[in-house]
Amino acid sequence: MVNKNTKERLLEAALDLFSEKGYNATSIDEIAEAVGIKGPSVYKYFKSKENLILELSEICDTAYRNSMALNSRRIDINSAREFKEFSLGNIRFTIVTDKVRKLRKMMTIEQFRDERFSRNATKYQYDNINGMFTGIFADLIKKGMVEAHDPEQLALMYYSPVSVMIQICDREPERIDECMKKIEDNIDLFIDKFFIKK
Repeated sequence: MVNKNTKERLLEAALDLFSEKGYNATSIDEIAEAVGIKGPSVYKYFKSKENLILELSEICDTAYRNSMALNSRRIDINSAREFKEFSLGNIRFTIVTDKVRKLRKMMTIEQFRDERFSRNATKYQYDNINGMFTGIFADLIKKGMVEAHDPEQLALMYYSPVSVMIQICDREPERIDECMKKIEDNIDLFIDKFFIKK
Protein backbone atom coordinates (compact mmCIF):
# COMPACT_ATOMS: atom_id res chain seq x y z
CA MET A 1 0.00 0.00 0.00
CA VAL A 2 1.31 3.45 -0.89
CA ASN A 3 2.07 5.69 2.09
CA LYS A 4 0.34 9.02 1.77
CA ASN A 5 2.16 12.17 2.68
CA THR A 6 0.80 14.48 5.36
CA LYS A 7 -0.65 16.95 2.86
CA GLU A 8 -2.65 14.22 1.10
CA ARG A 9 -3.85 12.89 4.45
CA LEU A 10 -4.94 16.39 5.49
CA LEU A 11 -6.88 16.81 2.25
CA GLU A 12 -8.65 13.48 2.77
CA ALA A 13 -9.42 14.22 6.43
CA ALA A 14 -10.75 17.66 5.55
CA LEU A 15 -13.01 16.28 2.85
CA ASP A 16 -14.32 13.58 5.20
CA LEU A 17 -15.11 16.16 7.88
CA PHE A 18 -16.49 18.77 5.47
CA SER A 19 -18.86 16.20 3.93
CA GLU A 20 -20.11 15.12 7.37
CA LYS A 21 -20.24 18.41 9.30
CA GLY A 22 -19.89 21.10 6.66
CA TYR A 23 -16.99 23.41 5.91
CA ASN A 24 -17.93 26.14 8.37
CA ALA A 25 -18.51 23.72 11.26
CA THR A 26 -15.11 22.03 10.86
CA SER A 27 -12.07 23.49 12.58
CA ILE A 28 -8.42 23.28 11.57
CA ASP A 29 -7.76 21.51 14.90
CA GLU A 30 -10.26 18.77 14.00
CA ILE A 31 -8.64 18.25 10.61
CA ALA A 32 -5.19 18.08 12.21
CA GLU A 33 -6.37 15.69 14.92
CA ALA A 34 -7.78 13.33 12.27
CA VAL A 35 -4.25 12.81 10.90
CA GLY A 36 -2.47 12.85 14.25
CA ILE A 37 -0.85 16.29 14.19
CA LYS A 38 -1.42 19.57 16.05
CA GLY A 39 -3.59 22.31 14.53
CA PRO A 40 -0.79 24.83 13.86
CA SER A 41 1.11 22.19 11.85
CA VAL A 42 -1.59 22.36 9.17
CA TYR A 43 -0.25 25.79 8.22
CA LYS A 44 2.97 24.19 7.01
CA TYR A 45 0.89 22.74 4.18
CA PHE A 46 -1.92 25.26 3.72
CA LYS A 47 -2.01 29.00 4.40
CA SER A 48 -5.59 28.76 5.68
CA LYS A 49 -8.66 26.55 5.81
CA GLU A 50 -9.84 28.36 2.68
CA ASN A 51 -6.64 27.39 0.82
CA LEU A 52 -7.28 23.80 1.85
CA ILE A 53 -10.81 23.84 0.42
CA LEU A 54 -9.61 25.56 -2.75
CA GLU A 55 -7.03 22.82 -3.34
CA LEU A 56 -9.61 20.13 -2.61
CA SER A 57 -12.00 21.76 -5.06
CA GLU A 58 -9.29 21.92 -7.73
CA ILE A 59 -8.41 18.22 -7.30
CA CYS A 60 -12.05 17.18 -7.51
CA ASP A 61 -12.77 19.56 -10.37
CA THR A 62 -9.90 18.11 -12.42
CA ALA A 63 -11.03 14.52 -11.82
CA TYR A 64 -14.64 15.46 -12.55
CA ARG A 65 -13.86 17.39 -15.73
CA ASN A 66 -11.59 14.65 -17.08
CA SER A 67 -14.08 11.88 -16.43
CA MET A 68 -17.20 13.79 -17.44
CA ALA A 69 -15.65 15.04 -20.70
CA LEU A 70 -16.07 18.65 -19.61
CA ASN A 71 -12.66 19.66 -20.88
CA SER A 72 -11.85 21.08 -24.29
CA ARG A 73 -12.12 17.83 -26.23
CA ARG A 74 -15.21 17.43 -28.37
CA ILE A 75 -17.64 14.69 -27.45
CA ASP A 76 -18.41 12.68 -30.58
CA ILE A 77 -21.36 10.32 -30.20
CA ASN A 78 -22.57 8.44 -33.26
CA SER A 79 -25.22 6.01 -32.04
CA ALA A 80 -27.82 5.50 -29.34
CA ARG A 81 -25.58 2.76 -27.89
CA GLU A 82 -22.62 5.18 -27.63
CA PHE A 83 -24.89 7.77 -26.01
CA LYS A 84 -26.06 5.25 -23.41
CA GLU A 85 -22.52 4.01 -22.67
CA PHE A 86 -21.21 7.57 -22.36
CA SER A 87 -24.06 8.52 -20.02
CA LEU A 88 -23.83 5.43 -17.81
CA GLY A 89 -20.04 5.73 -17.51
CA ASN A 90 -20.27 9.36 -16.39
CA ILE A 91 -23.15 8.69 -14.01
CA ARG A 92 -21.34 5.74 -12.39
CA PHE A 93 -18.26 7.93 -11.97
CA THR A 94 -20.17 10.69 -10.19
CA ILE A 95 -22.04 8.25 -7.94
CA VAL A 96 -19.13 6.05 -6.85
CA THR A 97 -16.08 8.36 -6.89
CA ASP A 98 -15.62 9.06 -3.21
CA LYS A 99 -14.02 12.50 -3.54
CA VAL A 100 -16.65 13.78 -5.96
CA ARG A 101 -19.49 12.36 -3.84
CA LYS A 102 -18.11 13.93 -0.66
CA LEU A 103 -17.53 17.29 -2.34
CA ARG A 104 -21.14 17.23 -3.57
CA LYS A 105 -22.37 16.40 -0.04
CA MET A 106 -20.32 19.25 1.42
CA MET A 107 -21.74 21.68 -1.15
CA THR A 108 -25.25 20.50 -0.29
CA ILE A 109 -24.62 21.24 3.40
CA GLU A 110 -22.99 24.63 2.80
CA GLN A 111 -24.94 26.01 -0.17
CA PHE A 112 -27.40 27.95 2.00
CA ARG A 113 -24.71 29.41 4.29
CA ASP A 114 -22.00 30.48 1.88
CA GLU A 115 -22.46 32.15 -1.52
CA ARG A 116 -19.29 30.51 -2.89
CA PHE A 117 -20.68 27.03 -2.23
CA SER A 118 -24.05 28.05 -3.61
CA ARG A 119 -22.43 29.11 -6.90
CA ASN A 120 -20.35 25.92 -7.06
CA ALA A 121 -23.37 23.71 -6.36
CA THR A 122 -25.20 25.32 -9.28
CA LYS A 123 -22.10 25.05 -11.49
CA TYR A 124 -21.50 21.35 -10.80
CA GLN A 125 -25.07 20.13 -10.42
CA TYR A 126 -26.64 22.10 -13.27
CA ASP A 127 -24.56 24.44 -15.44
CA ASN A 128 -21.77 22.02 -16.41
CA ILE A 129 -24.02 19.02 -16.95
CA ASN A 130 -26.72 20.94 -18.78
CA GLY A 131 -24.11 22.62 -20.98
CA MET A 132 -22.47 19.30 -21.83
CA PHE A 133 -25.76 17.59 -22.75
CA THR A 134 -27.08 20.65 -24.61
CA GLY A 135 -23.98 20.40 -26.82
CA ILE A 136 -24.42 16.65 -27.26
CA PHE A 137 -28.08 16.99 -28.25
CA ALA A 138 -27.37 19.90 -30.62
CA ASP A 139 -24.76 17.71 -32.35
CA LEU A 140 -27.08 14.68 -32.48
CA ILE A 141 -29.88 16.82 -33.97
CA LYS A 142 -27.45 18.15 -36.59
CA LYS A 143 -26.46 14.56 -37.45
CA GLY A 144 -30.14 13.61 -37.87
CA MET A 145 -30.01 11.15 -34.98
CA VAL A 146 -32.36 12.97 -32.58
CA GLU A 147 -35.66 14.72 -33.30
CA ALA A 148 -35.37 18.47 -33.73
CA HIS A 149 -36.25 20.08 -30.41
CA ASP A 150 -34.59 22.78 -28.31
CA PRO A 151 -31.35 20.99 -27.25
CA GLU A 152 -31.27 22.80 -23.91
CA GLN A 153 -34.77 21.57 -23.07
CA LEU A 154 -33.81 18.04 -24.12
CA ALA A 155 -30.79 18.24 -21.82
CA LEU A 156 -32.90 19.41 -18.90
CA MET A 157 -35.53 16.75 -19.53
CA TYR A 158 -32.85 14.07 -19.86
CA TYR A 159 -30.65 14.93 -16.90
CA SER A 160 -33.21 16.01 -14.24
CA PRO A 161 -34.33 12.46 -13.29
CA VAL A 162 -30.68 11.38 -13.21
CA SER A 163 -29.90 14.22 -10.81
CA VAL A 164 -32.64 13.06 -8.45
CA MET A 165 -31.26 9.50 -8.49
CA ILE A 166 -27.74 10.79 -7.73
CA GLN A 167 -29.11 12.67 -4.72
CA ILE A 168 -30.78 9.50 -3.46
CA CYS A 169 -27.48 7.60 -3.83
CA ASP A 170 -25.69 10.31 -1.84
CA ARG A 171 -28.18 9.94 1.02
CA GLU A 172 -28.68 6.18 0.76
CA PRO A 173 -25.65 4.47 -0.83
CA GLU A 174 -27.24 1.06 -0.32
CA ARG A 175 -29.69 1.99 -3.11
CA ILE A 176 -27.04 2.50 -5.83
CA ASP A 177 -28.03 -0.64 -7.78
CA GLU A 178 -31.72 0.27 -7.65
CA CYS A 179 -31.00 3.85 -8.75
CA MET A 180 -28.67 2.76 -11.56
CA LYS A 181 -31.44 0.48 -12.87
CA LYS A 182 -33.91 3.39 -12.84
CA ILE A 183 -31.34 5.61 -14.55
CA GLU A 184 -30.76 3.01 -17.26
CA ASP A 185 -34.52 2.63 -17.77
CA ASN A 186 -34.79 6.43 -18.07
CA ILE A 187 -32.02 6.48 -20.71
CA ASP A 188 -33.74 3.69 -22.66
CA LEU A 189 -37.06 5.54 -22.55
CA PHE A 190 -35.41 8.78 -23.67
CA ILE A 191 -33.68 7.01 -26.57
CA ASP A 192 -36.97 5.38 -27.57
CA LYS A 193 -38.84 8.70 -27.52
CA PHE A 194 -36.29 11.09 -29.08
CA PHE A 195 -33.74 9.16 -31.13
CA ILE A 196 -34.72 8.68 -34.77
CA LYS A 197 -34.99 5.03 -35.72
CA LYS A 198 -33.23 4.24 -38.97
